[in-house]
Amino acid sequence: MARPKDPQLERLWRRRLARHSTCGLSVAEFCSREGITVPSFYYWRRRLAAAPSPAPVNPPLFVPLRLEDTRPGGPPSSPGGVELELPHQVRLRFDSPHDPEWLGRVVAPIAGLTAGEANR
Repeated sequence: MARPKDPQLERLWRRRLARHSTCGLSVAEFCSREGITVPSFYYWRRRLAAAPSPAPVNPPLFVPLRLEDTRPGGPPSSPGGVELELPHQVRLRFDSPHDPEWLGRVVAPIAGLTAGEANR
């Protein structure tokens, strides 16, 4: 069974690895000064390098989307109206596309999302 993550231990090792990158010592010298083993150093360096990057603090609810008409031989469609179908049979129609952030602020309350859910 995998060991649960300890955020404090990860922070400690992130700081330790950052210190090593700026100190100019070899790994063996650095580990000796820090009182840690060389295998532990390499384990944490590998583990933290493989860790996924954290998600943005406030990711956008909507992002810009550009659709190109892919019908062969047909005339390109004009950028006209936009229609969004939301839960509970709510349908929104706009004559022209709007700014994604504005659209997110409009749609989130209608879709029943709280501010916290909308920013996930």
